Amino acid sequence: MSPTTESALDVLRTAQLTAGLPALGEVVFELALGESTRLRVAVDGDDVRVRAADADEPSPVFTFAVGEEDWARFAAEPPPRGYTSAQAIRATLGWGAVRGDTGRWAQYAPLVDRVLEALRRAENARPPRNPDPTPPSGPSAVRGRYLDLGGQRVYCEEGGEGPVPVLCLHTAGADSRQFRHLLEDAELGARFRFIAFDLPWHGRSDPPTDWQERTYRLTTTDYAEVIRAVSGALGLERPVLLGCSMGGAIVLYMAAVHGEEFRACLSLEGGLGNPSRFVEWTNHLEVDHSHFLTSWVGGLVAPSSPAAARAQTLWGYAQSGPGVYQGDTYFYSEDFPAIAAGLGRATCPLWVFNGEYDYSATSAMSREAADALGGTYVDMPGCGHFPMSEDPVRFRDYLLPVLEQVEEAGS
Repeated sequence: MSPTTESALDVLRTAQLTAGLPALGEVVFELALGESTRLRVAVDGDDVRVRAADADEPSPVFTFAVGEEDWARFAAEPPPRGYTSAQAIRATLGWGAVRGDTGRWAQYAPLVDRVLEALRRAENARPPRNPDPTPPSGPSAVRGRYLDLGGQRVYCEEGGEGPVPVLCLHTAGADSRQFRHLLEDAELGARFRFIAFDLPWHGRSDPPTDWQERTYRLTTTDYAEVIRAVSGALGLERPVLLGCSMGGAIVLYMAAVHGEEFRACLSLEGGLGNPSRFVEWTNHLEVDHSHFLTSWVGGLVAPSSPAAARAQTLWGYAQSGPGVYQGDTYFYSEDFPAIAAGLGRATCPLWVFNGEYDYSATSAMSREAADALGGTYVDMPGCGHFPMSEDPVRFRDYLLPVLEQVEEAGS
C-alpha cells in the first residue's frame, strides 16, 4: 500500500534530495503515488519544498503517476525488474507515467528518483547489498597502450597471460573500465588474456579533431570494422569476443557474419535491438546529460549489486562525451534492428547471457536472439544490465563455466 500524503511529507522533510545535483532552476511538478499520495514539489534553486497537492491549483509542469499495484512492486524487497527506480518505472509503464512536459521531466528525473527512493526506504529498508570485490594487493597488473588504426588512436588495456585471448566490448556511452575486474583477476589471467578497448569517441580513445562540428552516430558497419581492426593490430588469432549491451548486440552480428574469425562469441545483455533506448534527452542543451544518464541507466542495476561497484558503473556514464551515448543508441535502436532481422545462424559457438533486472534487453529478447542465431542462452538471476562491472563476483560464477567450455573445445 502506498504511503499517505502525510506520512510521505514526514519522510521528505528530513530526506537529502539535492546533494550533488546541479542548480535546479524553478519548477513545480506533481507526484501521484498509488491511491492516497498526491505531492506538489516546488523547486527554486537549491530549495526543494514538498507539500500536499491541492486539486484547485493550476496544473503542474508535469505529473509522474504510479498506480497502487505498481507502487507495491516498487516498494517490494527486492523489487522486480522494471521497478527498481522512477526511471525504471517510466520505462516499464511507458509515457503514460509522465503527463505534461516530458522535457521538463527529463530535467528533473534525477530528483524524482531521489524522492521515490526516500519513500521506499522509509517503507521497506533495503537489506545490505552484495559485498564489493576485493581489490588486488599491490599495483594493478593491467597494461595499457594506444593502438594506431590508420591515424585513429584507440586506447587498449590487457590483463592476464593465458593462451586464450578474450576481446571485450563495453556498453553504450561507457569505456573499457567496465572490464577492469576481469583484467585484474589473477586466477583467470593464468588461463586467459583479457583485452578491452575504448571505442573511438569513448574513454581515453581520441575523437575526431572536428568533433565539435559533427554528430556522432555509430553504425553496424563501422562498429564491426573497429573490432576487426583492433583484433588485427594486436595480432589476435581467433579470440573469444565478449561484449555487453550494445557490445552484446554487435557480438551477435559478428557471430553470424564473421564467426570464422572467433573461437566463440559471448553476448552479455544482447538483443536484436530496442528502439526505446534512443531518446532526445541524452543529448539536449536543456538537460544535463551526465545526471540524466546516471538516472536513465541506474534502474538497470540489480538491487543486490555492491554499492561501490554500482557507483563506479554509474560514474562512467556521468563522464561520457556529449552526444556519445545517443550516438551509440543510434546503432542499437535505429541501425542494427533492420540488419538483425536478416542475420543467419552463428558460424562459431555462441552464448547469450541475460541478467534478471535488465529491461533494456530483457530475458525474452536475449533468448529470442539465442534461438534465432543457434546459440545457447544463459540466465543470470540476481544480475543487472552491467554484470561485469556492477557485480563482478556474481558474474564470474556465470562466465567461468562458459569460458571453460571454450577452453576445452580449443585444447
